[in-house]
This record gives sequence, C-alpha cells and structure tokens, in this order.
Amino acid sequence: MSQTPILKKSICILRLSSIGDITHMIPIVKTLQSFDPKLDITWIINKTEYSLVKNIKNIKFLILDKTSWLENIRFMIKLRKLGTFDILLHMQVSFRANLISLFINASRKVGFNSHYSKNLHSLFINETIDCSANKHVLDVFFSFIEKIGIKSRTLDWNISIPENNLKANISNEKYIVINPFTSIRRFNYREWKKDNYKEIIQYIHKKYALDIIIVGGNSDYEIDNAKIFETYGSYIRNIVGKTTLIDLYNLLRNCRLYIGPDSGTLHIASMLSKPIIGLYATSNPNRTGPYKNNNFVINKYPEAIMKYNDKNIEQAKWGERIRNKNAMDLIKPSDVINKIDEVLSI
Repeated sequence: MSQTPILKKSICILRLSSIGDITHMIPIVKTLQSFDPKLDITWIINKTEYSLVKNIKNIKFLILDKTSWLENIRFMIKLRKLGTFDILLHMQVSFRANLISLFINASRKVGFNSHYSKNLHSLFINETIDCSANKHVLDVFFSFIEKIGIKSRTLDWNISIPENNLKANISNEKYIVINPFTSIRRFNYREWKKDNYKEIIQYIHKKYALDIIIVGGNSDYEIDNAKIFETYGSYIRNIVGKTTLIDLYNLLRNCRLYIGPDSGTLHIASMLSKPIIGLYATSNPNRTGPYKNNNFVINKYPEAIMKYNDKNIEQAKWGERIRNKNAMDLIKPSDVINKIDEVLSI
C-alpha cells in the first residue's frame, strides 16, 4: 500500500508523561521527521519529561507544569490561541490529557481505539487507531502515525545529549546501575524487596570487580529507603535523588549493565542499548518491557498471574496487573545471578 502524503501538515502530539512512555515517543517523532522534514510538529509535554528530550531539533515544545492547576488553566487558554492544527495525535488517556485536548483546535483528532481507551477518551477524539490488542506500548504508538499514512519506522533514540562530568565523580569506571524503585502509585507492587539485592550486589563485586551505583527519584520514600544499600559494602554508591534526567542518561550511557523493575530508568537504559535485567512479575514485559531488548528480562508474569489471579496467560486481559505484594518474590536472587553471568560472560 502506498503511503499517504502529508506534506506541509501541522501535527500536534499530546503526550505528557511518563518517562518510560516519553522514551517510546522518541522513535515516533524521529519517524515523522524522517518521513517529511517539512512537517510542523508541536509536542505538548510535562516539564519534567521535557528535560530529557529538549535537545531534539525542529520540534516546538509546549511545556506543562502539572504541579499547578492555575498554570494548567493558563496553559489551556494559551492553547486556544494557537490556531488550528491539521492533525492532533492524542496519545494519552489520562483525565488531564483528555481535558487539555478540548482546548486544542485540530481538523483530525486521532486517539486510542477501544482496546486501549479509558477515562472517556473516545469522547475527545474523532478518529481511532487501527491496532489490535496484545501489542507492546511502542507498537501501539506507531499505530498513530500509520493512521495518518506513514508505514515506515525509524527506530532512532538519539536525543543529542552531550556527556557531562558526572562520570568523573565515579571512582570505578566499571560499574553497574541499579534502580530498585518504580512508580509510587498505590497497589503498584512492582518493586523487588531491598534485601534481595544484597546477595546479587555482593556477588557482582566479588566475581566481576564491578562497583554498584544505586539511582532513583527524589521522593522521600526513595531517598529514605535507599540508605539500606549503603550498608551492603563500600563499593556501593547511593546517588538516589541526586541526579537530573540528563545525569541519569549519561550515567547509563557508560554502565556495563542495568538491573531493576519496570521504570522510566529501565527504558532510558534500553534506548541506550544497554544489557538490561528487567524484573517482571506483576506486569507483562511483552507489553511494557524494554523494546526489542528483552534477552535478559526475568519474566515471572505467567507464573504470577496463575498463582494470584487464577488465570493462565491466554485468559488474562492484555495489560492485566497483579495486585499482590508477594508476587515479586517469585523472582529469586539466583535467577538474577544467572542472568548476570549471561550478560557479563559475553
């Protein structure tokens, strides 16, 4: 099938968050630019996530500070004055994103279909993507540009971030990065118990003489809980809450291996093509795992969904989560150690 030309079109992308999904948006933007360098692309994005992708060229960013509802209102009023876009790619189903879309003038408003829609998303669009269920998040995102006639894919994650001097502050050039944390949302249950990391950290240092760097966000929960890692050995550096997204990107750029549960950090490591030992039990890595980089992912989701939801993988709804705090215990330190040996023996 020939591709529909979209020359001289103005496209507005509405995708505010999260870090992981923003990494998935990068190939979408790069595909649009590669298909037609003359496209006028505007991306509506949250302030925090913008700091990661701000160096992408030839994109107009509209930056939302979600911490202030007053600023949100001003932002939406500003959107009304932008004129009419040819196409809105409404790529987020949150209530906030749906509300913002009301203030965007666009001839075509393309959104998720019934497989992926929620929060009354269908009321805010006039077209839906053609995408079956059981797809990885990035493949679903590509369905948006397929809808407007672009069948090619540019899997390019280059975001032009210069190296900073963070690595100069790391005593050992050979190191592994671990982020033991993930979203703090209620009933999330994606984190592995902190005590489980002790065995694998000591194993890594003893067998491979690699230092360990612990990273995480700046929430009180993460900062307080990260202190336990400092007791595991002097070769561990705890920099939780002390890095920007650019710092984190550069730190991951130079690491030997990344270990952790599903998080934005995992997806940044994946876009840098780092070996990743992803820890998955409460969510399906075939949906949210590192894209085409899952050789070393530990996938206990099929076992967990049978044990805690009484379903086999074929019976489970795509994207179904396991809301049991014990599910991640299905991953044993020995599972991770075996994967470490696989990675570091290559």
